[in-house]
This record gives sequence, structure tokens and C-alpha cells, in this order.
Amino acid sequence: MDELNLQALLRDESFINYCKRTDKEDIEKWEKWLQKYPEHQQSIGELKTTILALGYYSGEESVQANYSRLQQQIKKRSDQHRFKKIGKTVWFKIAAALFAVGAISLFLFRQQVPEETMATVQQVGSPGKDAAVLTLKDGSVISLADIRKGSVVALQGGVEIQKNKDGELVYRAVEQDVAATAAVNKIATNRGNQYQVILPDGSKAFLNANSTLTYPLKFAQNARTVRMTGEIYFEISKLEIGTGANRKRIPFYVETAEQKIEVLGTHFNVNAYPDEPYTTTTLLEGSVRVTSLKRNESVLLKPGQRSLLNERLRIDDTDSSHDVAWTQGDFVFKGEELSSLLRKISRWYNVDVECPQRLEKLRFDGMVSRSQPLSTIIDMLEITGKVKIKLNGRRLIVID
Repeated sequence: MDELNLQALLRDESFINYCKRTDKEDIEKWEKWLQKYPEHQQSIGELKTTILALGYYSGEESVQANYSRLQQQIKKRSDQHRFKKIGKTVWFKIAAALFAVGAISLFLFRQQVPEETMATVQQVGSPGKDAAVLTLKDGSVISLADIRKGSVVALQGGVEIQKNKDGELVYRAVEQDVAATAAVNKIATNRGNQYQVILPDGSKAFLNANSTLTYPLKFAQNARTVRMTGEIYFEISKLEIGTGANRKRIPFYVETAEQKIEVLGTHFNVNAYPDEPYTTTTLLEGSVRVTSLKRNESVLLKPGQRSLLNERLRIDDTDSSHDVAWTQGDFVFKGEELSSLLRKISRWYNVDVECPQRLEKLRFDGMVSRSQPLSTIIDMLEITGKVKIKLNGRRLIVID
């Protein structure tokens, strides 16, 4: 399968339908083709997997234009690196998602990376990982990355803290201890880290990079309250007290520096980084009430809505899958300003960024896996022809 065939596949709607399994006739067509040409089974399988993993945005005109631009970029770099044609091996270097203002397409290309380049990627610009620091009620600090899966992390206040087989932090009461309700723990991620924790009530919290969550070892009977910074995705367990007509749900509260969220059992995402222009709460399921602490304004969110708080509190409709794409291991940019994009890159890859103010408003669309090295995102941004980027140690510098 040479590059011309690859281009044809990327422009073939029936092939994309086959990969996404959205059209029965197209599925049958390509399955018959693979039976006729079994030598391409492995290559087609990997291309299909990549399209499903990263998403695909079609449009013949944009595909043609961006494919030509990508080919020019590859040709320019071929003076320094040796390229092999797709199809001679089943290994693909993924160009993840080709960023362009207003239109994007997905392309794959094969690149032989020099050993010294790979060494640099491992040291600077490597993607983030699961790691966090846990502070116990007595002030002692534990690096969770150093704890083996399936091990007990600590026993305090009648509560066992364990790192389960999936690497999540889990709290489990093993004995009664009234004092536990007053004791708190704090979990924190640095830049370049993320972590998941199952709280004492069974609720789940997924911390993005550079975030903190403070919570009691044991929640009070009539209310559950946590405090956070950064960005966290929550799945709150529904708990009730009382019986019969006196039965009622136990509310869950999430506090940030600027707002308080009241939850009865739902899925939502809170972005409260201090360097963002808004504190944003995105609702996926259930309902939440968001209250501004400064003005005491409140709004009630429905699924598919988000609140934005700076000086005032307002609601708008949103594509929630975009807002929580990070929990699925992706960056998704839809008309996103370069300044916002760079803040996300800075947190996940643990780099400082420098960008001229005149370029900050440039908008980009695209999708790229967070498991890709920083060099992939740099390549994709440069391919648009809008910016050039230099990585100097841990400083990412944008120029035009």
C-alpha cells in the first residue's frame, strides 16, 4: 500500500464507513476485498484501529489540500530523516490529527526517528502519566507512583486506603471511628500527571494535571463536601438516609475558590485552573446547582450545558464530549484559541510556554491522543503554516 493508495483510502467514504461500522454494504464490500487481498490484512487493520482511536474528519477538498501540505512537510524533512513507504511494515508513525483553521483531516505517515531524537523525547516532551502525591491526616506524604498495584497504602481512622489492581486509590472503612469525619486527606497531581481516586462514599474523581482534591476520611451523614483546584471529572454516588416518607438523598458539594456546586448524584467536569479565564462546570448526566461565592448567583445545569464564571455566572450549551475528552486520553480542539491550547499542552507535558500576544487568538480544530509525544503536536501545528515552534529545554516558544 503506497502513499497514493493511502490518500485514496482517506478520501474513500466507504472505507471510513467500514472502519466505523456504520454501513452494512460498505462493511461487506471491504471484508470481501480483504479476502481477495489477504496480504493487506495487517496494514488495513492498523489503519482502521488508528482511525477509530483518533477520530476522522472527512471532506474531499480539505483532505486534498491538507494531504498536499503534509507531503510538502515530509519532503522538506526527508533531507534529515529517512522515510519508508507505508506497507513495507505494519508500524505507522501517527500524525495524530492534522490541525487546520476551519477544517481538519487525519493522515498517517512513516518516519524513521534518529536514536538521539528518541532520547530527547523521553526526557522532555513525553506525555503525562498516572502519578500523584497523597497527604495523610498526620501530614505524612506518600508518592502513589511508588506503590505497587493491589497494595495497602495506609490505615488511618478506621479506613483502609488501597491502590487497587487498576491503579486507582480506593478508601474502605474497616472499623468505626467517629474521629475519621474530622480527618482529611489531600491528593495532588503535578504538571504531567493525572490520577483517579474512589472516595470513601464510592464516588469517583479523576484528576487532570496540576490539580488537588481535599476530602474527609469519612463523610458526614447529612452532607458530603470536597474542595478542589485544577480540573477534575466526577462521578458521584447516589446515597440516601432515612426510611419511607423520611427518605432523602445526601447531597454532595464541590467547592472551588470561586464557586460551590451542589450535586445529588451525577457526572460532571469542573475546570478551575487559576490561569483560565473562566471557572467552567460541564454537566454530562443528572443535575447540579452552581453558585458564585462572590455574588451569590446560582444556576441549575441540565445535561449538555455548562456554566462559566468570571465576574458573572452564565450558562451555555456545549459539546460535553469535547470538554471531557481528556478523560478518554485525547486532546480535542474545536475553534480553540492558541492560548488555551498552549495552557493544556503546558500542564500535560510539563513545559513552560512563550507565545507572542498577536498569535494567541489564532484558532485551531483537531484531535490528538494525549499519549503522543509533544513533538507530534508541534509537527501538527507547524504543518498548518500558521506558526513555528521551538523547544528549548522545557520551554516551548511559539514564533510566526
